[in-house]
Amino acid sequence: MSDMNKIVIKPFNVIDHIDLPLVEVDKDPEEGDPVEINEEMYYVCEKKYGQNDDLHKIGVIPLVVRNPAKVLNIKDYINCLSIAHRRVQFTKDKEICDLDNCDEMIIS
Repeated sequence: MSDMNKIVIKPFNVIDHIDLPLVEVDKDPEEGDPVEINEEMYYVCEKKYGQNDDLHKIGVIPLVVRNPAKVLNIKDYINCLSIAHRRVQFTKDKEICDLDNCDEMIIS
């Protein structure tokens, strides 16, 4: 039974248009937010809300794209990935730093 504070989202992969398993989250994810699904990392690319149900439908892109030459909308993928990339910060001792000198990567 799910926690009453959880939100159930229905993600779909915008690259290959495949529905992914339902996921429970603490808050409704925003574009660029990371979402782990079946131990793989995805990023929220677009938000669509269902008309016939209460599920939050979100479009996600995978962190790893297999066979990128076969992706018809690779430019859309890159645009979505850039949204997620803008939310990445590298830190060391809670200070922002360059990639080579940091010990943490945070996606805000």
